[in-house]
Amino acid sequence: MFKVLVISHSAIQTTYQRKFDEIAKQHIGLRVLVPSKWVENTLVLYMLPRKDKVSWHTGKVTFPGYGSRFFFINGIIEHFRDFRPDIIHLEEEPWSMSAIQTIVLRKIFCPQSKLIFRTSLSIPAKQRLNFMASRIERITFKESDYAFILSERAGEILRQKGYDKGMKVSPNGIDSQIFRKMNMDSLKARLGIKDGDIVIGYVGRLMKMKGLDILLKAFSLLIESDMKNLCLLIVGSGEFKEEMVQIASQLGISEKMIMVDAVPAEDVPKYINCMDIFVLPSITTPGWVEFFGRTLVEAMMCEVPVVGSSSGEIPNVIDNAGLIFNEGDETNLSDKLARLIENTELRHSLIQRGKERAFSLYTWESIGKDTYDTYCKVLYP
Repeated sequence: MFKVLVISHSAIQTTYQRKFDEIAKQHIGLRVLVPSKWVENTLVLYMLPRKDKVSWHTGKVTFPGYGSRFFFINGIIEHFRDFRPDIIHLEEEPWSMSAIQTIVLRKIFCPQSKLIFRTSLSIPAKQRLNFMASRIERITFKESDYAFILSERAGEILRQKGYDKGMKVSPNGIDSQIFRKMNMDSLKARLGIKDGDIVIGYVGRLMKMKGLDILLKAFSLLIESDMKNLCLLIVGSGEFKEEMVQIASQLGISEKMIMVDAVPAEDVPKYINCMDIFVLPSITTPGWVEFFGRTLVEAMMCEVPVVGSSSGEIPNVIDNAGLIFNEGDETNLSDKLARLIENTELRHSLIQRGKERAFSLYTWESIGKDTYDTYCKVLYP
């Protein structure tokens, strides 16, 4: 049995923790260190007690909510000094402060440990780093043994930046025990959704780059085409909220739109199950592109058909299990939505394809097993 220390701010989320439950089934010594407090999409999260095969630990961090800036100010040294892991699995970016903290502690207490980092790189322009971050990244590339990458695109960027070691695509996974089809008639009633309403929905951060103005305009075109019983459900918080309210008012669709502030991750499937169609309308900017689109897979698992823009990894995530529209094109999005609304057979076909794709590629069970296989490859080349 070998020992693995995971450092991950994402693992504070209950919907993410199943990943490590699945890894621990492979009979390894698994210890996961998470911040005791984290801020995600305006929600303040705390690590809740768990009893399973994983040894969960917390520590206080600086800048909770800032992935590249945070580092632990207590509760971390003993995991290097006393646990002495065979593998350190750092689920943080290679230019982050937690990366350099991990490298320093590894050198002092367990220099023989293998180091794997994980990156969500999505676009080269994103990496306009200051001198310190660039230096940390170069050190991480030199000191690490392997990398988990979110997509093939991320791997290409790593190569361009000089990383020349092993890497493997490891996508975001979804907890299929939480994200599943369920009857939410009571929640629909509380939201004011009536029987027979067709609900088009979005869940996520309310930001300009998410293309939400395009979604509002596309929805407005559907209303103008005299489609009946339409409802737009938006779940999330963010800086674009006030502008969305203004745009909806200008378009005359305010009465057709329901807005719900960000909810805990474990409650997200309840709202997705209120939707008939899920949309992720992201727009590529000079410094950002949609690097995965986790909510698309969550919707697929809840048996809701999906429509996504052509931004970044969205087409690769959806493949043939949903519809793709040209990013930034509200007319094209409106046409795709109308097609789905009017074609029941297509809608049912995409639901089935989406469910099959999500369960074959994005469950924590499959990703956990694959992660363990990678550990073995790194430890016993």
